[in-house]
Amino acid sequence: MRKLILATLLVAATFGTALAQDNSATNGNNSIPNMGHAPKQPDGVGRLDLRVVDEDGNPVKGVRAGLASHRTGGFLCESWNWTDAHGVAVLPPLHMGQLTLKLSAKGYETQKIEVNAA
Repeated sequence: MRKLILATLLVAATFGTALAQDNSATNGNNSIPNMGHAPKQPDGVGRLDLRVVDEDGNPVKGVRAGLASHRTGGFLCESWNWTDAHGVAVLPPLHMGQLTLKLSAKGYETQKIEVNAA
């Protein structure tokens, strides 16, 4: 199975570029505007702008990106979308807590990334 590479993961300014696994493999996706939104406070609302490429740096269409947010008080928010022909997916906004991002696509290994937004 081939691996998906998270080219650019922009959830919040607090995450910075530490989440990006390979910023050099955007394959021209830098011209697509970033629609990510950083939460302004703990448990605030944010939005994920995601770029996905394969091992050769080519955009991957049809990747299902699911983001689950476990918040204080036991609340769970979920958001998901599929990548377009440019490997870009912008997920609907959700409250940011303890985040789990799951990427899956036919012919690729499913990837799960745990992120603490606090």
